[in-house]
Amino acid sequence: MDPYEYLKIRFNPDGSLCRYGEAPLLPAAPAGEPVAVEDDQGARRIAVHSNDVPLNDATGTGLRLFVPSGSGGHHDRLPLIVYFHGGGYVLFRAASEPFHNTCTALAAAAPAAVASVDYRLAPEHRLPAAFEDAADAVLWARPHAAAGRPVFVMGSHNGASIAFRAALAAADAGVELRGVILNQPHLGGAARSPAEAASVDDRVLPLPANDLLWELALPVGADRDHEYCNPESMVTRVGAARLRRLPPCLVLGRRKDPPRDRTRTLVNALRKAGVAVEARLDGAGYHAMELFKANYAAEFTAQVADFVRRHSSADTDTGASAGDVVGMSKL
Repeated sequence: MDPYEYLKIRFNPDGSLCRYGEAPLLPAAPAGEPVAVEDDQGARRIAVHSNDVPLNDATGTGLRLFVPSGSGGHHDRLPLIVYFHGGGYVLFRAASEPFHNTCTALAAAAPAAVASVDYRLAPEHRLPAAFEDAADAVLWARPHAAAGRPVFVMGSHNGASIAFRAALAAADAGVELRGVILNQPHLGGAARSPAEAASVDDRVLPLPANDLLWELALPVGADRDHEYCNPESMVTRVGAARLRRLPPCLVLGRRKDPPRDRTRTLVNALRKAGVAVEARLDGAGYHAMELFKANYAAEFTAQVADFVRRHSSADTDTGASAGDVVGMSKL
């Protein structure tokens, strides 16, 4: 297979990448968009309001903020989830339809405010650019954590690896996190794991495409044993002392996800360092199925919402209303 054709990318003459097959970019919805939820109050719809704000003017990064309506019995004291989308470091934006919809669903279900980070993409901005943007997002969230608001970092696919780096940056900067949510981390290595070796014709993340994503994302000259890719190299470089400063982690995986062996390596390293880890690695289906199938999406959203609720103190006084999340970001 031609991985460039599969990923629908090609190089422009100036060396930048043309991404010609991406999902639509959805506009923010300040007036709100209805999201169906089902909880102990029954089936109903909640309006989720979204807004785009800058993160770092120098790098051109931004945030898309999602805040659910306080109607329908929901309190106006909300946890904050700093979210990093997937796409192999190369594809998608915070406004891309699958991840916009993921964030609206999470905001409504938890309920929580969600700050989806529009980080820089490779190969125009190779790693560690996305990790630097994650550190900026953590500093943006610092006032919310300092005010007592429960703050989480979360990512899907390669975004999970960015969220991991964000959690380390938070620990280094003294920003208190209540939890870390890693959904199907995108990891790799030079030597094939059994799952990777069996993924040549994977229906979502075939091996040639996976290899190309790493080639485009890693620093020039680096191979897949680099610490940004290989979890064994990563945990060795980070060290147990830094790992054990991480808050409780929820790690999600799927039985047919090509990086699943690497995810288990990461989970084992976190547990060995003393991190409290909830690992649910036997989810049905292929990589990123929650983006394609409604039943998988509902299960995924429920798992994340449950974790956020359990790790957000019920009597937390954040000192700010849901609407303040949008307003504060503009300061």
